[in-house]
Amino acid sequence: MKFIITIDTEADNQWDHGRELTVENIKYIPRFQDLCNKYQIRPTYLVTSEICKDPFSIDIFRQYLSHNTAEIGAHLHSWTTAPFQDRDGYRFNDSKHAFATDLTENLINEKIRNLTLEIEESFGRRPLSFRSGRFGFNKTVAKILAENSYIVDSSVTPYVSWAQKRGIHSEIGGPDFLNFTPFPFEYKFSDNSLLEIPITILPTKFPLNKNKKIAQQYFKYVPDNIILKIFRKIIFKNQPLWLRPFPQMSIESFEELINEANRIKLPFLVMMFHSSELMPGCSIYRSKNEDIEQLYVLLESFFALLKEKNIKCSVLSEAAKNLIK
Repeated sequence: MKFIITIDTEADNQWDHGRELTVENIKYIPRFQDLCNKYQIRPTYLVTSEICKDPFSIDIFRQYLSHNTAEIGAHLHSWTTAPFQDRDGYRFNDSKHAFATDLTENLINEKIRNLTLEIEESFGRRPLSFRSGRFGFNKTVAKILAENSYIVDSSVTPYVSWAQKRGIHSEIGGPDFLNFTPFPFEYKFSDNSLLEIPITILPTKFPLNKNKKIAQQYFKYVPDNIILKIFRKIIFKNQPLWLRPFPQMSIESFEELINEANRIKLPFLVMMFHSSELMPGCSIYRSKNEDIEQLYVLLESFFALLKEKNIKCSVLSEAAKNLIK
C-alpha cells in the first residue's frame, strides 16, 4: 500500500463564492513542504488557473519540481479558467460555482485545454494528474482528460453524493458517488483510457465496513431518515471516514482508516485537503493560528504513523504509471 497526498491548490476562501481572487495562502505552502520533506513525502499539488499567474507560486513550485519533491497536476475551477461567457454561472469568478458536469462537452474541453497549457507554460511540465473542482466528474470529463494526455484523475469521493449541492442549474446537483468504492478503476475509450484513483473514504464501523450494499443504502438514506440520523449521531459518527485532516479527526481515526484499508487490501491511501487550510482564516475549517498549529500536530503524527508502518509515498501520476504496467 502506498500513500498519496493531494492538495487542491487554489485561491483563498473558495467557499465564499464570488469574492475577490487572492492567493495569500500559497505563502504558507513552504512550511507544509518542509514537513513533507522531513518524512520523504512528495505532495501532488493540483493547481488552478489563478495559481499559474502568481509569481510566488511559479517560483516555489518550479523549485519543488526541479528537486523532485512534488508533482504539479491540474485542478479545474470552471469559474476561474477561461473561456467565459456573459451569463449567470459562466462569468469569471461568478458567484455561482459550476460543476464541470454542468457544462457542455465542448466548453469543458476548452477549459481543460487552457488550464493544461497554463500549467505547462508556468511550471515547465505538462500535467498528467487531475481533480475537478467541487468533485464535478463523470465519464465525459474522463474522456476529455484522456484526449488531453492525462493519465489519472482523483475526483471520485466514494460513498458520498453531491446531488443535493447545486451548481449553475437549480434542478441539477453534483455527481453521485454512493456506489463507488476507493479502489482504483479504469475508464476505457476506443483510443485511450484514464485511471481513476479515488480519494480514500471508507466506512470503518460494523456492519457498514462488512457489506458494501448495506453501506451504500445507509449513506443514501441517512440524510432524510430520522432513525438513521440517530444511528449516525450515536454509533456511526463521522462515517464514512475521509482521509482528510478535518478538525474532528484524530490520529486514532487515521489509524482506524489505515487498518481498514489494510484489511480490504486497498493499494493506495489518498489524502486530500486545500492549500487554503494551511492559512488561518482562509478556509471554513481553520480560523485561528492555534487551529493551524493543531493541523500540523495532526499531520506530523500521521506522517510518523506512516513511517512506523513502513507505508511509502508516491505522487499521483507515478502511482498510476506503476499500476498500469
